[in-house]
Parts: sequence; C-alpha cells; structure tokens
Amino acid sequence: MRRELSVPFEVRGQRGLINVRVLPNDDPWASGHQLVVPDLDAEAYRGFPICTATLRYHGQGINAIMGWVQLITREFDGDVSVDALPMLAEAGPLYAYGHLPTFFDAPANPGHPDGEWRADTFLVIAPDVVRTRALEPVAAFSWGYRITGGYPDVLDPVRRDASDWSGHRTVLATSYPDWSFL
Repeated sequence: MRRELSVPFEVRGQRGLINVRVLPNDDPWASGHQLVVPDLDAEAYRGFPICTATLRYHGQGINAIMGWVQLITREFDGDVSVDALPMLAEAGPLYAYGHLPTFFDAPANPGHPDGEWRADTFLVIAPDVVRTRALEPVAAFSWGYRITGGYPDVLDPVRRDASDWSGHRTVLATSYPDWSFL
C-alpha cells in the first residue's frame, strides 16, 4: 500500500511539490482527538486516517500564499459537501490559507454506516492573493477511508488532476455564492 504521495505543481512561474502522507491513527490520544471529543473512546477512533500535506515551493514571499479546499463525498448517503472548519465555514470554502500552508485532517466518524468517505483536496490560489473571493485550483489529491463491518480501512492517497475541480463547482457555488471558482 502506498501511504505517501508526491504531487508536482507550478504556480506563479515557480515549481513546487505537495508531499502527502496518510496513515491510520494508532493513538487517538496522541493525535489530540480528546480536544474535539471530550469523552473520547480511543478504541472507537483507532484506525481512522490522519492526512498531512506539506509544500515545497521555489517561490518566495507573497508568491507562496496559497490555500486548501476540501470536498467530501460520502458513499453511504450520496452527500457531497465542502469541508470547511466550523469556525471559518461562514467566511468561505477555505480549509486553510496562508504562506506555504500545511494541510492536516484527521476525520473519525465511528458512528457512520459501512461505506466510503472520500476527500478531494485541492491546493488553490487566489489570483490576486487577498483582494477578491476567487479561487483557482493548482493541484489535487484524493484520500479517505472505507468502513466495513464497523471498522475503518485507510484509502491510499491518489493524485488527481486540478481540472477535477470542475466536477465540484456546483457544490462550491451553491455553498458559497459570493465566491468565484475559476
């Protein structure tokens, strides 16, 4: 199984590389799940994925300001949604934004029925950096997990084409009508 993935990209005239690592969570206490689930039953959360994506990029300064947008598809109920942090969800679709932002997610849904939970994660830029609500995809990858018999199995990360963004434009535009998705 391939639990690591490198995705090359080019933006603002400079090359970069996304390094993705997806591993099963062997210790929900060490990963901090008790911070979001105060009555954590660690065994119920064990085995769900932890995804980290870091950037290497030859550009500097403002050129290195980018963001992450993630969309979730749940096979068991057919739902597709923008995965924004709850405290930031009303502001926009960005999961993270800043100078060489690291992407981190550790979904754990032990109550979900059997089926696949897949994330399509896009590295994005705002062409004018901070002035308008417009986002453009630069690179992408998918990852997630499948629950079978109540137990999670981590899905290996897979490189996606940034043009896969077009398949999510309707969900993005419906969820964030004040934003443009180039």
